[in-house]
Amino acid sequence: MQTLSQLTSKIKEEYGNLLSIVVPTEQIRMTEHGQLFTGKNEFPTTREASEQFARLLKAPPRFYLTFEPDLQALFFNRRFPTLLAEGVLGRDLRLTLNKEKQIIGYDDPNLLKISPVRLMEIINSSLPVGLSAEQIDVSRLHNTDTTLSLSCYSPQIGIEPRVGDIINGGVDVHHSTSGEFGTQIRVYLRRKICQNGACTHICEDRKHVHARRLSSGKFDENDMINQLERLLIVAWRQIDLKLEATKNLLNKKRVSTEFLNQQRTRFSLNNRILRLIERAVTQDEIGPTGTQYDFFNAISRVATHDDSLSLRQQRRLMFMGGEFSQQDVHKCSQCGNWIISQN
Repeated sequence: MQTLSQLTSKIKEEYGNLLSIVVPTEQIRMTEHGQLFTGKNEFPTTREASEQFARLLKAPPRFYLTFEPDLQALFFNRRFPTLLAEGVLGRDLRLTLNKEKQIIGYDDPNLLKISPVRLMEIINSSLPVGLSAEQIDVSRLHNTDTTLSLSCYSPQIGIEPRVGDIINGGVDVHHSTSGEFGTQIRVYLRRKICQNGACTHICEDRKHVHARRLSSGKFDENDMINQLERLLIVAWRQIDLKLEATKNLLNKKRVSTEFLNQQRTRFSLNNRILRLIERAVTQDEIGPTGTQYDFFNAISRVATHDDSLSLRQQRRLMFMGGEFSQQDVHKCSQCGNWIISQN
């Protein structure tokens, strides 16, 4: 396991040469060799960029990627101008290139974007007083050309719901290097004995709060930095409350597995994942408790240790486990539905 300090150095090496160019949308087309023409230059696209363009073109990415370059170009050059005419696309498009000068994605130049290197600086500067980047461990990392997703925690911040069962707290950050989506920041919970990880929302005034992408016409980079820094500081401050709520699950009787079926649509749970969670309810290093703590452990166990999950599925389950740890769940005696209330 690496520290936040070590990861910060690696991110500078890996993402330090990212380049963004703004191109008039009407000049963009694809060549018969599958490269993107910007009016002056031609650039190859990575798989991630091709998948993003496929979603824009309303084509299933897996299907689109099976096309030969000339067929991709035919489809792209017919569909892309239509999207521009329909107002789906703006006047300009911002393309992000990696150090090999490959296009890794696109976004709207009217929205501010923070680089991965700058993001790591913000994470470091937002640490609580008395904690340094050398004291923060990174337990989860997914980094590609287009995505930087990580979970880090402090071994010094934690709670012990049962003897020998320590849960540490930290932050979870999910970031698009190409600007396809805004930066997501959540509180991270990590069970030491099994390394199960979950994340839950940040709240203010009884509302969930999150970062939003700011308009470049009204705001500047400092506004974006201040927003992310503030959310990270709030996340660290709320860890103790989130940990205490997780401990209190031991005082709540375990709900029926019917509850999972009610949640399957919200968290995109297929039958296989449901079976894995049901099986994991009794799989605990110390032993099941017969309380809602078992469900928190089961959901986060599958999220952390099932290697077949996509990043999207993994994060959905991490969030499901984290949200469950902060909720009170009971079955309505009148309608039979499971009622969820936030702690």
